[in-house]
Amino acid sequence: MKDFKKNSIKTTPSVWEWNKIGKVSIQESNDPLVSVSYIPEKLIVSPQYFIQNIPGALPDLYIRNQVQHKLIEAAKLLPNGYKFVIFDGWRSIETQKALFYKMKDFVKRDHPNFTEEETLTATLRLVALPSTDIEKPSPHNTGGSIDLSIADNSGRLLDMGGPFDDIKETAKTAFYENESKVNIKEAVHVQENRRFLYNVMTQVGFTNYIEEWWHFDYGNQNWAYNKGTEHAIFGATKPLFPWV
Repeated sequence: MKDFKKNSIKTTPSVWEWNKIGKVSIQESNDPLVSVSYIPEKLIVSPQYFIQNIPGALPDLYIRNQVQHKLIEAAKLLPNGYKFVIFDGWRSIETQKALFYKMKDFVKRDHPNFTEEETLTATLRLVALPSTDIEKPSPHNTGGSIDLSIADNSGRLLDMGGPFDDIKETAKTAFYENESKVNIKEAVHVQENRRFLYNVMTQVGFTNYIEEWWHFDYGNQNWAYNKGTEHAIFGATKPLFPWV
């Protein structure tokens, strides 16, 4: 089996430009949302925003059907007994708004001297705008974004140098590739674990959001921009429930 821990992380683009990503056209494929819970052999579903009682969050997680197939491909690359732990997939606008304004409050708390523009820039580093513009949907609202990590054969999350939704600079996917900032000898296991997750996911076609080691995309504008494809195939969507 390929050693995914040896290949260094080279995230692209080096600077994330939401304005350019929002200009990527979308040709909706109408691929349905499906439950992540239906493939338990290699997945653990841990709906963090429902657990934390964030408004609009559901007790199950949903992703596009094509994303599910790619995730299964990636899961087959994991060692025996290892599983993906899925924290979030499709996200409602209500949840996106709640997270955005919570993050904005955190930035104001930690940086009281920031201008409104500086506060917005810092907020957008970790939470996308809760957009209702069909031409610029929030990435998670497309069902093409997924937040995840890996648990070993003892059921323990691999050490990624910080938790899911970490707001520190160390959350940047390639942070532990920078030897000028990190004593790699002391953090080689973190470096290898991030490489493991990153390389397994990108091997099957996902792209990564450079600010978050846990966030990967397929089919949406983030993915299309990273891949240089002509258009995205996933726009805004929502689960279809017969009684809602």
